[in-house]
Amino acid sequence: MIDARERLGDDGTVLVMLCSHVGISDGDQPGPSPLTLREWNVLSRRLHDSGTNHPSALLGISSADLSKRFGITTTEAERIVQLLARGGSIAWELEHLAANGVWCVTRADDSYPTRIRNTLKHQAPTVLFGAGDFTILDKPAIGIVGSRNIAEAGAGFARRLGEICARSSVAVVSGGARGTDRIAMQGALDAGGCAVGVLADNLTKTTRQPDVRNFITEGRLILITPFRPDNGFSIGAAMGRNKIIYGASDFSVVVASDYQKGGTWAGAIETLTARWCPLFVRSGKDVGRGNEDLIRKGARAFSDTDLENMDDLIEWMKQDSAARPQQEELLSLA
Repeated sequence: MIDARERLGDDGTVLVMLCSHVGISDGDQPGPSPLTLREWNVLSRRLHDSGTNHPSALLGISSADLSKRFGITTTEAERIVQLLARGGSIAWELEHLAANGVWCVTRADDSYPTRIRNTLKHQAPTVLFGAGDFTILDKPAIGIVGSRNIAEAGAGFARRLGEICARSSVAVVSGGARGTDRIAMQGALDAGGCAVGVLADNLTKTTRQPDVRNFITEGRLILITPFRPDNGFSIGAAMGRNKIIYGASDFSVVVASDYQKGGTWAGAIETLTARWCPLFVRSGKDVGRGNEDLIRKGARAFSDTDLENMDDLIEWMKQDSAARPQQEELLSLA
């Protein structure tokens, strides 16, 4: 496993200083807030236009020179200088995280997950923290998501799908939340497979759970988050990690969704719009209105019968995706 400190280069360290909340506790004195993803994308474009793609070029430059060289306001330049002054505290925090098995990677690093970078592009998180074998992210992967409160039939579908992924050497990607997420991930792990958990809160606390630590140590589980490793739960964070689940997956499956509400619905609609990956939705008479409407909006139906007769999961999904254009394409052809 690659050491977290070896993974993070000079450019990556600058991105952590600029865009991460690491080292900023809730009780700290007010200071400059880290750059949002949108703000970093704007600054990155200015760096590119000035002839450099290296964030480390921002180091050691006065606010006046930053403003002149990159065409930003004096206020923005002063904010950048203050954020870059966090080098000492950031280095200590990263050493502390690394000692506890938590690594960090940024969009400035070559080791940033290729699938997430290529799929999400400018929406890919600037900084990712994680624990576990990084190579799991290179495996063929299927995202499996759904409601926290799920009926027995849906739970069985999620578990069996996780087991099939394990037998097919496909990693399960999910959010680690109670209900569908954990059931699918556990199904894969119990069957000897691999899983990717995209967390909305408290990576460091999660990695201390004995069963989680065992799977990480065995090289079969990786946990990642775009948020501070000790981040508390919030609805916004749960919504924000949805796109990473889809961005880390070759295909995705919604097992159960509420109708026009909740994170599962929002993530599925966003994926159908952005086309991050082909979206399948569990179908059948007992699936509920949310699933049925997602299929009407262009998701591919995935029935219990399909699951029972599955030989090669990835190949089946490839063929189904190629044979059936999404709803938007059908409408344009009409």
